[in-house]
Parts: sequence; structure tokens; C-alpha cells
Amino acid sequence: MEKKRVALVIQCIPSDRKSYEAFSFAQDWIAQSQHFLSGIFFYGDGAYHALLNQINSDEKMELDWSILHTPLCVCVSSMKRRGIRETSFEVVGLGYLAKLYEENDEVVVF
Repeated sequence: MEKKRVALVIQCIPSDRKSYEAFSFAQDWIAQSQHFLSGIFFYGDGAYHALLNQINSDEKMELDWSILHTPLCVCVSSMKRRGIRETSFEVVGLGYLAKLYEENDEVVVF
């Protein structure tokens, strides 16, 4: 049986309860061997997640997206609108979001 492919779109700020739900969902999804998490796209206020790797905080420890070992991509326009200049996430355009919808069985938005 082929693995079900899913991608996540994160639109909420790191301190939002939905961010923690998304992180937990991603961990659970990866733990299920019949599923494959193909990537995470941070859009809108979700772009603030791209700053977590640059600060020392409790939020960073609880939302360490890098431990998921999946592509972490942030929207370039969302970054620019929020004054974010540097990140270790891959910086992409909205075309990447369209690609996620095209290539995955499901895209879950938080």
C-alpha cells in the first residue's frame, strides 16, 4: 500500500494554540508508518515561526520544527511584510503552495 502524502500550511503565530496542535499533528503523522509528511509551508503570520530558530525561548523548545526532518518553507512575501530578513527555512513563493496542493493527497491548514 502506498503511503498517504500530506503537507501542512501554518498560518498562525507561534504562541497560538493552533501552532502546538499543528506540531503535534505533524509528529503523530510521521509516527504512522503508512503516512508521509512531504513539507510544511509557513504563510502569513505563520512566517514568525521562521524566527524561532534564532532565539532562545520556551516556544522554540516546544516548537522545534527541525526535528521533523521534512522541508520547512516560508513564504517570501509573508517574511517581507513582517520584516523578517533571515531564516534557516527555505524561502519560497506562492508557487510552492500550489505545488503542495498538486502533489499531496491532503493539505491540512492550521
